[in-house]
Amino acid sequence: MGLDKRDPLISRAELAAQAGVARPTVTTWEKRHGDFPTPVRSGGAEYFHLSEVLDWLGARTVPRSQLRPGETVGTTYRVRILEQQGFVQVPTQIEPGVRGVEGDPVTGMVLVNELMGAHADRVRGSASMLDFLSLIVSLVFLRETAPAAWRDVEDAATKGTGAEHMAGLLACIGAVADRELRRHGVPPGMRESLMRLEPRSYRDLVGVVRLTVKLPRGAFRLILDQYEDRAGLRSEEFFTPRGVVRLAVELALGAGQKNASVYDPYVRGGEMLAAVAVRRGTVGPGTTLHGESPRRDTLRFAGMNIALHGAPAVLRSSRAMPWASEGARSGFADVVLTNPPFNMSDTAGAERAHGVWEFGAPPQGNDNLAWVQHVLNALKPGGRAIMVMPVKAGNSVNTAEREIRRNLIERGAVECVVALPPRLFSATPVPVALWCLRRNKTPRPEVLLVDARHLGTGTGRRNVVGDDGLGAILEVVRPWLFGPALGSVAHSESCPHTTLVSRGAFVESGYSLSPMDHIPESLSAAQPAREELIRTHGEAVRLGRLVQEADADAAGLAWSSLMGVRGAPGPLPPGWTEVRLAELCEIQPGPSYTRLGRADRSPGGEVPVIFPRQLEGGRILFLEQEQAFREKAQELANFRLTAGDVVCVRTGELRPPALVEPEQEGWLFSTNLVRLRVREGVGVDPGFLVDHLSLPHSMQWMRNRAEATAAPSLSRDALGHLPVRFPSMSEQQEIVRVSALLRRQAVLHREYADAVVRSREELLKHLMLGPSADEPLAPSAQPL
Repeated sequence: MGLDKRDPLISRAELAAQAGVARPTVTTWEKRHGDFPTPVRSGGAEYFHLSEVLDWLGARTVPRSQLRPGETVGTTYRVRILEQQGFVQVPTQIEPGVRGVEGDPVTGMVLVNELMGAHADRVRGSASMLDFLSLIVSLVFLRETAPAAWRDVEDAATKGTGAEHMAGLLACIGAVADRELRRHGVPPGMRESLMRLEPRSYRDLVGVVRLTVKLPRGAFRLILDQYEDRAGLRSEEFFTPRGVVRLAVELALGAGQKNASVYDPYVRGGEMLAAVAVRRGTVGPGTTLHGESPRRDTLRFAGMNIALHGAPAVLRSSRAMPWASEGARSGFADVVLTNPPFNMSDTAGAERAHGVWEFGAPPQGNDNLAWVQHVLNALKPGGRAIMVMPVKAGNSVNTAEREIRRNLIERGAVECVVALPPRLFSATPVPVALWCLRRNKTPRPEVLLVDARHLGTGTGRRNVVGDDGLGAILEVVRPWLFGPALGSVAHSESCPHTTLVSRGAFVESGYSLSPMDHIPESLSAAQPAREELIRTHGEAVRLGRLVQEADADAAGLAWSSLMGVRGAPGPLPPGWTEVRLAELCEIQPGPSYTRLGRADRSPGGEVPVIFPRQLEGGRILFLEQEQAFREKAQELANFRLTAGDVVCVRTGELRPPALVEPEQEGWLFSTNLVRLRVREGVGVDPGFLVDHLSLPHSMQWMRNRAEATAAPSLSRDALGHLPVRFPSMSEQQEIVRVSALLRRQAVLHREYADAVVRSREELLKHLMLGPSADEPLAPSAQPL
């Protein structure tokens, strides 16, 4: 038994019990002492990190009258708590649970597909896919790491029989998962998430529990991968691909560091820190893992993921970016591994008032190089960082970013940059690179640049960095980072696109850290790779077939019959009804700016907020930077959306309205929007209403009313007077079907045209720019 490296979260009541004081005493400490630790709020409750409380109690002695037998005068509350059992004295290694059956990855994938497909549909109800994911990962986590808690779940599953027991079983799973999360220092919240699920039957819910038992070891990452593919995650949400994680860890720990402090400032699903644990087996007594995230939902997944590999970790959640956090530290990490969000910012026009900008203040509107500087600030002298960065960060023309890159290069902070294969992420096409950074006292005279874009292996629409690609990159980069001869670079036939650039030579490229700006075009993988040509042509062919199908469907419409239907404007056709919009819908303008202002939104938020610019073609587009925190969303419950709601612009430039889809359930809408919710029993299809309000006739009606005010604005009362005419429900649904068919035809034609343009560009490069990357090079074009 050793002191647990985890940092549990404890409630005020638990702290009072551990310290041997009355519960009100803890509240008194908080009120009287400004340096008392700040609580972590989660799920409506507040908790304290045990380490922070112990530090504070180390200076508070137990009054003589309250000493326990065996305690001497001068004993502190810290000493008293450390002598207690429970939170503190637990095994350093996590107790193994039911570790899952042995099985091949194919079997695991089949089971995960079954869980995330048919079972999700039967158990999720109107809840989000994230809530269902919380159920699955909780079950896997408890089964493999907490045998006593898992037995509680199994017992609860066998006691129920019908629908009246579903809430009890979900509450049990959520409660024991939250209890275990707190033992690992992770804010709880699983119970709250699980209680939003709506299983069709008790049998369906128990079926998920039983199927989880069949999952093989390592299924946790398969589950995260499936969720990412199905949910269409945004830049700050998706998980780092396995091949990228393996490469980053090998480059960071290639020298075989022992007892290292490893830090990930944007921990996502914990994949980087979990990979460190896998590489080292059970972490040694001197190795520490630290992670941070502004997203508590994924922080919980990270805590579970790391724990499944037997590794304790210190994980923190903060609404602020790490450089703006009150607890920001410097010079504590031997290794930093991270994949921060791409091309995003939390500054929202504010000045860069927070952060240590040793290499120059980052520009407003983009935090790429803020992350780089935060990482370097966290490193100890001689420490190394591997970061996943968008290629844009290396060659942007922004003056501030160019100056920061100049300082990074000239001061020796950059050792190597590796451009990775395209299409590695399911949720973004943004090209990425690995930046190898070092807190060096003596900078090297050169930077190694590697163009490894040709080393991806295609799997459907995505590439992966497989064993061959990983080995080829390591063969070139490892000797540069860890080789005995400073400045030595290995040559590799499979990774020939490399070059060494002296620090003084970067001025010619505007201090670009993109390998493609320094490696001759004749050697670069930017040349037309046959794989990319085949892919773009195949995509054009695929879309061409879909266009043909859509054209055939449109041609099959009974146009003569459809043209006989008469709607607005004109006399009311027989069987149609006309009423004011207020009679059909509940009309709810968005919350005031004081209730949902800029300070309430952040890239680290958890609930998306919709703005007018996201309404496009009757649908709502993603906008990564605008998200509210869950507590704010709960406060604004009256302004959350449900599937079938209609969202309209009420101030500013009017756009056609959009329909809320099931996956957008629970989102918020902003001040300058209005929500229409069709009343029950009025006989109007929401899809029909969206199409009706999108008509030029309706749009002009709204525009005329909005322009009647000094600042264009459409009030609730004015909008409520908009006349809406509609036929029977069956006729409405037929109109919606026709509209959707023609909309799909138009969308496919646009996508097909774009695909043909891309295919043409690849073909022209293939025909005009010489040999492809996998063909022999001319003698005059020799790689490094």
